[in-house]
Amino acid sequence: MTGTKPIFSFSDSSQDNLNSLRRICFTGVRGVGKSSVLKEINKEKLNFSFTSGSDILQDMMGEAYSQFEFLPEYNKYAYRLKIRDTLHKMQEENSKDLLVDSHLTVYNLKTEEIDVIFTHMDYGFYTDIILLDSYPERILDHRQRDSKKKRITDLDVIRKELDFERKVASEISEKHGIRLHVIQMGEDAAEKMLDILHRCEV
Repeated sequence: MTGTKPIFSFSDSSQDNLNSLRRICFTGVRGVGKSSVLKEINKEKLNFSFTSGSDILQDMMGEAYSQFEFLPEYNKYAYRLKIRDTLHKMQEENSKDLLVDSHLTVYNLKTEEIDVIFTHMDYGFYTDIILLDSYPERILDHRQRDSKKKRITDLDVIRKELDFERKVASEISEKHGIRLHVIQMGEDAAEKMLDILHRCEV
């Protein structure tokens, strides 16, 4: 897949402009509470474009979105590359810092393994990662209360998800020079994230 070409091409001037902007991946295991934090963040007037990788994917796939997790891996990867190109185009058009609700890793319901879902294009795209962290029991409680989504409720698996997400975030940051910010989920999580976002603003 490393030979896959991006959908869009960019002029040197537009690329220089993009390089001066931030592209922030807001990540955390499913059920950690990102939606709650983002709800508070959205009340503030920030000079950011905001989007969700899942929303972009749903727009692409339509009714087939519910079956995404069961697609062959090469098809998933191709969709993820398209998402990255959509994000690139979005930032080129808006000329703003970009905050993306996304994931570094996900539990694969088909293989029962935890997959890294960053693509080879993402490593050079994002400037920052904000990892929302928590403890297993809090996530278990959240998942059990969210009956609308199919979520893993095995506490041992949740522990593995958290440990793997932390490990991958640290490795990506160190290897690819992406700034890593870690926030613990709690009453002040939104306040801490706002502080990071203000510091990320150009």
